[in-house]
Amino acid sequence: MRCFIKTLFLLFIIFGTSILKNYGQSVFKNNSQNEKIAEIFNTYQNIDSIYLQYEDKAPSTLFIYEPLKEKHSNPYITKDITTYKVDFEADQLWLNQDYKLIYQFIFQDELESEILKTTDKKDYTLTITSKKSAIRDFLQSGGVGAVINPHKKLDFINLLNTNYRDCTDVIKDSVLIIQAVILRNGEIGDNEIIYGKSRFLYNYFMKTYYSFEASQPIQKKDSRDFQNRNEKWLFKPRISNTQRTSLIDIYLRLNPDKTFTLSAQGNYRRLKIKDYHKNPNDPIFY
Repeated sequence: MRCFIKTLFLLFIIFGTSILKNYGQSVFKNNSQNEKIAEIFNTYQNIDSIYLQYEDKAPSTLFIYEPLKEKHSNPYITKDITTYKVDFEADQLWLNQDYKLIYQFIFQDELESEILKTTDKKDYTLTITSKKSAIRDFLQSGGVGAVINPHKKLDFINLLNTNYRDCTDVIKDSVLIIQAVILRNGEIGDNEIIYGKSRFLYNYFMKTYYSFEASQPIQKKDSRDFQNRNEKWLFKPRISNTQRTSLIDIYLRLNPDKTFTLSAQGNYRRLKIKDYHKNPNDPIFY
């Protein structure tokens, strides 16, 4: 099923790109947006096309397409794809670092209001090449990856905030991105800092995490020997028929007022943990 969805999405992309190449058009009310697009493609000449998905009129997922550097074994894969979940702070940081002009274009206050649509769509895809732009239907691709447990998130942030007041080694305004393997039972497995340098902040986060998990009530195990719905844990693995070992990126920011911002994303990740040993009997999903 997962392969079918990916193939369907690739066919959607190929079809959409073909239309864009055959019909010159712009979906923007103001020509200044077309000028910004021209600057983007002149600056990043490796880019073939850009697909930006909107959910409830807000940008959610960005796909940047480039020509393949070498032929792929799958004939349906004709482009390299870089994906950013632009509603996730960590991916916003990466995008601003990798493609600053695209970041600035996406997060203009007036951008969504300047897009011409035949109907008042809330969910749609904005497709852009160097000369054309168009509106396409929103296509949901892939399943739901590992997530932060919404019933535990606020309690954990409160614990981070409370305990930090008693720390003697205090730092201010620091950001970490931690990539972690979420085991099938919901625990954090292998993990690594992929952005930021504060080992103190990392150690503080992990110490608080283990303390938080230990304080949670024991849940009954189901017939498959997993904690019931993983409600005990701060993070939940991907569910695909059953719990799957998953990958998640964790964004942790210590704000200037000594409070914490925490978010996480398990969809469209790239494995960055060095020397991670994949288990063929327990594949990692991301």
